[in-house]
Amino acid sequence: MNRSRTSKSGDRTLRAWRPTLPSDLASLATDTALPARQLVTAALGQMKLGEQLDAAAISTAWAEMVGPALAKHSSPRALHHGVLTVGVSNPAIQMELRGRLKRDILVRLQQRFGASRVRDIMFRHDG
Repeated sequence: MNRSRTSKSGDRTLRAWRPTLPSDLASLATDTALPARQLVTAALGQMKLGEQLDAAAISTAWAEMVGPALAKHSSPRALHHGVLTVGVSNPAIQMELRGRLKRDILVRLQQRFGASRVRDIMFRHDG
């Protein structure tokens, strides 16, 4: 296929797609030399999908991180700006997790998911 024809087709696609992007991402889409990976990474960051995917992965691995006994009484609820909120079934478990176990759990999460993704943990009694 003719290279100039492919380039023109790509330009048309970008022009059609650009209005649906937030303004800061639209400027990235104008640079046809920009790798698609960089554009997708920027888009995911804008939509906060990366944090949602991390939260889902943490929920899946929670029992492995804390053990089956604690996993029966606690579960991750949300990840927001690197702070993982964990719901806990009773105050005694909450105190146990807040106290001596919090640091160990945080270290395990950071080793697996990255220190920038999980900076802290908050334990909340679900009532």
